[in-house]
Amino acid sequence: MASWGGLLVEVLYRDFAMSFEGKDKVLGEFLIKFTADKPGILAALSNVFADHGINILNISVNRTQLLLHFVVDLTNMDTSLNDLEKELKKFSFVEWVRYRIVEKEAFMVPSMIMPTFRDKQVLVVELERVKDLLTNPEFRRIVRDLGAYDASLLRNSNLGELIKIGQFRGGLGKVVLIERNGTITIRSCSELNDKHVMEELMIEYYTGFLSQILKSNVEAVGKSYEGGIAYL
Repeated sequence: MASWGGLLVEVLYRDFAMSFEGKDKVLGEFLIKFTADKPGILAALSNVFADHGINILNISVNRTQLLLHFVVDLTNMDTSLNDLEKELKKFSFVEWVRYRIVEKEAFMVPSMIMPTFRDKQVLVVELERVKDLLTNPEFRRIVRDLGAYDASLLRNSNLGELIKIGQFRGGLGKVVLIERNGTITIRSCSELNDKHVMEELMIEYYTGFLSQILKSNVEAVGKSYEGGIAYL
């Protein structure tokens, strides 16, 4: 719970930060605290917005915090905010509702959410900004250690599924693993223009990741590109 100016506001911890185009629109974010996690909650609340011509742009949920976060387009709303709040509160599973409205700004950045990974705060850095750091051995070590850390928290024995966790560290694209004749190949498709950045991050991250999982030293023995796909 965060405090500012005496106002207490709950913040939803979620895995992604984002912004929304708001020109000529009325956008809003609603944070809803529910009392218990049970089927039908999301559908019931979503229907309230839909019934009043409100377009839902994004939904996030944290079942540990029992919080739902909606980003909505209220431009064509056919009711008042007070009445909308009352309708959302009518459900027995709703403890409280908070909301914030932004009218006709160029964009809206939701402020009731905080980017996290594994429920821990993260610093979001544009991938293009890290390319100059790739020549720094300490930075490469940090990326490698990050891969080892992620692997240390996993218990699933399916290696092909485990390595997909790298997708959530950004820039590695959609990751799959191929095991054949004792050789492990990691394949990644990314929209990143500068493939060199992706390649170097993949090498360091998965060197640490696989070394932790396999309990042995791992190193990249080759790399190639085919149709925008990187093979390591």
